[in-house]
Amino acid sequence: MRAPASDLPLMLVEAQIVAREVTILDRVTLTIMAGSPTSLIGPNGSGKTTLLRVAMGLIPLSAGRITWGGRETSTLTKAAITFQRPTMLRRTALANVRYALAAAGVPREKRQERAAELLTLVELAELGGRPARRLSGGEQQRLALARAGTRPRCAIPR
Repeated sequence: MRAPASDLPLMLVEAQIVAREVTILDRVTLTIMAGSPTSLIGPNGSGKTTLLRVAMGLIPLSAGRITWGGRETSTLTKAAITFQRPTMLRRTALANVRYALAAAGVPREKRQERAAELLTLVELAELGGRPARRLSGGEQQRLALARAGTRPRCAIPR
């Protein structure tokens, strides 16, 4: 999945995070343009996940600014992110997606069909009745992507 072109470029300008007198991100300036996928690599503890959390508005900046498509925003309400170890709810894979659809404001009568579509897109349709926590690590990642697809501006086809 990728951000809609209207949301790019993503720009962090002099982004800084300081917590308890410890500098976690030190004046990072970064631009991510539309086009080829971008990889963010570095050793453990280098701030990759923190940078992503900042970009998504999950952690506030101590200094600097962030823009998406030239628009400054304090929080993104119609975007989603999945992490390396997604949290699985204590319910089936299908019920995990239905729950995310409910949280996204999808009307109750449309949730079952859309949840089934999303599971099909991530090739988990046959595992919809399996408890999410019993899926393999890769299957849980795909389930997390299906849940992310419940957000209105996500790039998973409708």
